Amino acid sequence: MTIWLAGLITAFLATLIVVPVLRDWFKKIKVEQLVMRENANGPDHGFKVGTPTMGGAGFIPVVVVLYIVLALIFGVGSFDGWAAILAIVAYAVVGAFDDSIKIFNHRDEGFRFLPKLFAQIGAAVLAVVVLALGGFNFVIHLPFGLPAIHNVVLFALFAIVWLVGWSNATNLTDGLDGLATGLAIIAYFAYLLVALYQGNQAVVLLDALLVGALIAFFAYNHYPASIFMGDTGSLALGAGLAMNALVLHVEWSLLLIGLVFMLDTLTVIIQVLSFHFRGKRVFLMTPIHHAFEKGGITMNLDKPWSEWQVDGLFWAVGVVGVILYFSLF
Repeated sequence: MTIWLAGLITAFLATLIVVPVLRDWFKKIKVEQLVMRENANGPDHGFKVGTPTMGGAGFIPVVVVLYIVLALIFGVGSFDGWAAILAIVAYAVVGAFDDSIKIFNHRDEGFRFLPKLFAQIGAAVLAVVVLALGGFNFVIHLPFGLPAIHNVVLFALFAIVWLVGWSNATNLTDGLDGLATGLAIIAYFAYLLVALYQGNQAVVLLDALLVGALIAFFAYNHYPASIFMGDTGSLALGAGLAMNALVLHVEWSLLLIGLVFMLDTLTVIIQVLSFHFRGKRVFLMTPIHHAFEKGGITMNLDKPWSEWQVDGLFWAVGVVGVILYFSLF
């Protein structure tokens, strides 16, 4: 059995068993979503209150444990892979603290902005240090045929921005049942293909494990979700995608492979700036997936879309982004 298939199948089966057990335990100890209304004018998600969250605490440990075991069995451990695993774990821990504060302190917000930012920067620095220990080639490949940048300091700064930015972008996109999970499956499968092409077996194993685990998690996370991934899962998944782009030296690929994550984040930025400087909103609601939920593709409030319709549209956009990447590069 090839390494990617072994990773995908074992992660799928393990997650399929672990997540429902964790879900039922979380329900018992009240690790549940408290507030699901974005604002008074947002879609009514009140019926989801009480749904167990922090589902990332189910599939992330599965991926980490299986990566350690299978990397040893197949002899594919590398500093690239260990750095990516470290980043995923570190961001999962940041997310878990964030989720815990919200849940057990009964408030909408977890970490304050600066402590959370510093924690994410610290996690990114750890990943860069592990890459340095492995003699990683610190080079930033620029698009459009521009000359590459060979500079450790600039790479480190870029890596920090990339990890912090994409982890938060993925977190913002985790707003509808199954949306972020489906998009992550698409993105990690794309990077699995890139890693296979490059022959980077450590990253092949990691991505196969994540795809398998996420497919199994989707069984419990699709609408109507019986468990949410929480910041524990979304921050970790975003960090893993950023690390894929960095260690495979396809840094800018995320702009297409992670197209929906980028668009969701850009709409939030545009909305905030517009309201701050003009006192007007550009979109019905942000992140933009909520605008489609409120008014469908015509943005007509009398014709709202179901979560399945919104998910389907954005998954399709995610697939288009991947196809564009492989077509252009």
